[in-house]
Amino acid sequence: MCTVNVSELCDTFETEEITENIITSSTIDAINVSNTESVCTKCGSQVEVSLRNKNGYCKTCFLSMSRHKFRATLGKSKLLRPNDSVLIGHSGKANSTVLLHLITADVNEPVSKKLKFQCKVLYIDDGMVKGLTIEERECIKSVLMKEAESLPLTVYTIPLLNCTIDSDCKQIHPTNIKQMSTNEYNDTTLRKVFENLENDTAKDELLKQLRRKLLISAARKLNCNKIFLADTSLDLAIKILGDVSTGRGSQLSLNVAFSDRRHEDIMLLRPLREFTGDDIARYLDCYKLCPIFSSQKYNVPFSASIRNVAKNFVSKLDSEFYSTVSTIYRTSEKLATKCEKSNSTNINPNTLLNVCILCEAPLDLCYPPEEKLSVVQAKWFSKFTSLGSMDALKKEKCQCHGSGCNSFECESSVKKYLCYSCNLIFLNSKKKDTILPNFMFSKIQEKFELAKLQKELADFLL
Repeated sequence: MCTVNVSELCDTFETEEITENIITSSTIDAINVSNTESVCTKCGSQVEVSLRNKNGYCKTCFLSMSRHKFRATLGKSKLLRPNDSVLIGHSGKANSTVLLHLITADVNEPVSKKLKFQCKVLYIDDGMVKGLTIEERECIKSVLMKEAESLPLTVYTIPLLNCTIDSDCKQIHPTNIKQMSTNEYNDTTLRKVFENLENDTAKDELLKQLRRKLLISAARKLNCNKIFLADTSLDLAIKILGDVSTGRGSQLSLNVAFSDRRHEDIMLLRPLREFTGDDIARYLDCYKLCPIFSSQKYNVPFSASIRNVAKNFVSKLDSEFYSTVSTIYRTSEKLATKCEKSNSTNINPNTLLNVCILCEAPLDLCYPPEEKLSVVQAKWFSKFTSLGSMDALKKEKCQCHGSGCNSFECESSVKKYLCYSCNLIFLNSKKKDTILPNFMFSKIQEKFELAKLQKELADFLL
């Protein structure tokens, strides 16, 4: 005889009723959300700009919010003064195009709200390193000249090879002046430097350092004491993972913070660090701006580098989890080394000797005693134990085969004045001592002579 479990039957009816109520309530919530999203979050008008964080704005409110975000980032830092002269590093990509527009778009603003500082724009021609043809580089120059005509700022251009042959940036000139054609540049020296490097990561790292060095030199030549970099929150998140992967973890506070103060006379600022990639794309759409490098071909010069791998990883993860970028780059603000804290309180007379000649960040050997246990020290100890003795390590360091080598061009001297990450750039290069850029040899010679002078003076001191 069959029996029916009354309790199971009641549970089934109750479950169906609850499920029906959930479906009905979720449908009502979806309708309410869709009605809310069709209205501007600030003024209640029709939505024209939809962001990934499910906030919708009308065009006027979105642009007002973007300008406020840009000005608030500059204002709360309290680092800019009315008599400052700012050099804007223009890469031709979307983020630098938005930065230029934000600076020049205050024509209709009241006098009290206008930006008081003077601005100049610099474009660095690095097309040869990125694999662009002469025709493509000439086309980019013509587009840049048209863009310069519409800007109320003076736009300067300079080839990347200046960092290897001209440390004083004598070839810097405005775009409206007749320039040397691209095929007249002698790129042989720079091409040999990059061809000598082993992989895309080393080439990408060297390119970034050479661009930064050239920006600093050009700012000094143009009498600018501030430099604006167009790094967004996405760029900073990628830079954090890239720096940690390439051995620059101790430099995060310099490379990611709003201000980079590694130079006494020039400060690098990042006013777009609060902007997301979505903000940049919507801003371009609102004003119908077209960046010079709008195609993906120009944006990925070294596809196999660690930083491009990190970029693909962060971009894919951010597409699935919206807070990925903000979590990464907000975390970096809390990271600092004890070396930086000690340098901020104590003035070191040997600062020139304790700075990397390429990235100009503190060397790994200048950390206080409690910070000596690092990856650099671990690798050095592993190398020491593998060779078996200190005498073998000393013989391995210098390749000059001479007694009492004092040459600043030997490999051991080159390693001595480079930080751990910059050493990795030239780690497996074929001709490290002859293919380095000229300014690096000049810096090595300067530091070598200074150390020699300090050693001579020490004999006369009590």
